[in-house]
Amino acid sequence: EGQISRHMRFIATGSLYAYHIDEKGKENITQLGIENWWVNDLYSYLSELPSRMFIQANENTTIVQISKSNLELLYREVPAISEFWRLKMQSAYVTLQERTFEHSRADAYTKYRNFVTAYRNIEQRFPQYMIASFLGITVEYLSYLRKKHLSDVS
Repeated sequence: EGQISRHMRFIATGSLYAYHIDEKGKENITQLGIENWWVNDLYSYLSELPSRMFIQANENTTIVQISKSNLELLYREVPAISEFWRLKMQSAYVTLQERTFEHSRADAYTKYRNFVTAYRNIEQRFPQYMIASFLGITVEYLSYLRKKHLSDVS
């Protein structure tokens, strides 16, 4: 938090999570990431303003990162990379907007169901309190939703 994000980060192995701390001192998880995913503060990276988020490893993690200046150089020298990133940024925006709409419109069970459907096996990589924070619910309620989901699918 407070630093300007000047790199794009790719998770080669392990897992990362991004969070911010609200005015009450509560940690709010905004991103979870595992191998072959990108985790970054895009707001800070694109605006060049100080980050409002923290990014931490959840387990032993290897990341590959590229500086913004080197990435800009690659855009000019290898047009296919520019196209790749354009599509990545579009996808990231769509995902963020979908999550924003879902967070305000869907009930907790729907959010949980969508989470486990979209991100198979990620639930086993993060503690329940992180999943609960990501979904905007309590750990106790997450436990209830997990049991309900298991009974619904069996």
